[in-house]
Amino acid sequence: MENLEHQAALLFGEKEYAKALEIYLLLFQSNPKNEKYAIACGNCYDAIGDKETAVGYYADALRINRNSEAAMLNLSTIYYELKDYDRSTEYADKVLSLNEKNVAAWQNLANIAFCDSDYEKALSYYQKMYELNNKSYIAMVNLANTYYYMGKYVLALDFAKRSIERHPSSVTAHILAGNSLNAMGKYEKAIDMYMRAYELDSSNVELLNSLSDVYRSNNDWENCMLFAWRYMKNMPEAPNPIQLNFGYLLYECFSEKSQDMAKKYALKWMKFFPDNKIAQHLGSALTNGKALQASEAEFIKETFNSFAPEFETTLADLEYQAPNLIFEALSKNLKTSLFTRYHILDLGCGTGLCGEKIRKFATSRGLIGVDLAENMLEIAKRKNVYAQLICDDLCHYMENSDYFFHVIVAADVWTYFGDLTKAFVRVWRSLTPDGLFVFTFSENEINQEDYFMAPSGRFVHSLSYVERVLKSAGFKVVSAEKHILRNEAEVPVYGYVVTARKPDLSKQQKG
Repeated sequence: MENLEHQAALLFGEKEYAKALEIYLLLFQSNPKNEKYAIACGNCYDAIGDKETAVGYYADALRINRNSEAAMLNLSTIYYELKDYDRSTEYADKVLSLNEKNVAAWQNLANIAFCDSDYEKALSYYQKMYELNNKSYIAMVNLANTYYYMGKYVLALDFAKRSIERHPSSVTAHILAGNSLNAMGKYEKAIDMYMRAYELDSSNVELLNSLSDVYRSNNDWENCMLFAWRYMKNMPEAPNPIQLNFGYLLYECFSEKSQDMAKKYALKWMKFFPDNKIAQHLGSALTNGKALQASEAEFIKETFNSFAPEFETTLADLEYQAPNLIFEALSKNLKTSLFTRYHILDLGCGTGLCGEKIRKFATSRGLIGVDLAENMLEIAKRKNVYAQLICDDLCHYMENSDYFFHVIVAADVWTYFGDLTKAFVRVWRSLTPDGLFVFTFSENEINQEDYFMAPSGRFVHSLSYVERVLKSAGFKVVSAEKHILRNEAEVPVYGYVVTARKPDLSKQQKG
């Protein structure tokens, strides 16, 4: 029996978990009242990724010994890993009721508080760990990380340095020290700390991202893009939010430092991610914007589904004005009273920013929103502004809908269209006679073209072109007012809010 147990322990130590499990299962079957074997089976199942079965064996150990500290601690840890924080807390508390000096139980409680963004509570638990063992690297590095998230960068740096003294090869500790220095504006010292980490692990994606960020803060765009690209190459399955961030970094490089450098990395990006719509679209905008006639629906959908959680915060930072401008235009041109309300279509409604402004003009069931990105619509739905939200391409919806509207609005929608002819014809067909079409668009200040894909990946249009297409579609332009629509990189983006009317031909004939 002792030989088998020793053999299983050796196999587990060598990470031969499946072979170790075979032996522990035999031992537990022969000794069903042995708490130690039940825990060992649980540990093996946990190690091979079968956490549910592991939980069962830890529960068996507790049935054998209801005060098993090891079983309770393992249950707390595994429930934390499964993100069942209530159960994890329950078992951590039970461990501490038996042994208030159990550092691992305090760590679980601290980690849960941190995941819940309760940094004050997390800090108190990590401090408890540190009090129990002031040589604990885990306590030090977690204190450094928590202080950093709390914005207490001096303390974060102090504990990061203590972590490095305790564990000189810790990449995490070096990154935390660098992040703290970067946040304090000590860029050269931050770079030095990051480069020490780079010598330890040159493929750490968090480190590569931090290096790119600090070089950007230090206005060293050559190294900023070098490490940003290394970051992307180390993430061949980079999700769309990361693709978007890289695209925005390229655009910033293009605008502020070097067009040639931005184009060079844009070409690398497109080649490395040939199937990613965001990389292909934004890369093409930087390298050959004239060739693009419209944004692909798949690009728009993927972009805004990725962007949805931060959409409204970002637009607030950009001082986004389109919803306010559309509201003001409707206020000037619509007659409203208790008994006068309109059926309104909000094209590209997104999270409902425009809908919130204009709902007062609509009947109780008269405001409909259409957007390609389901994640944006989920946020709009929570606002209870729209009678109906439809996930569809806006042109496809108007072409196939039999519903007619008194008003159609589009806030910064045409930034994803080059040629507006077909879209405006469909808007005209979807309006009732005397209906209003109110929208914003960004002005082409780059060249003399009717429309142009700017390096930002968005289309800009000339006012003369927009007015010409409106007239061709049958609209009468009521007004076209120039305004600042938003800011980009702290630079105003100018455009127009346009109000156009579909003439009532029956009134004209009578006249």
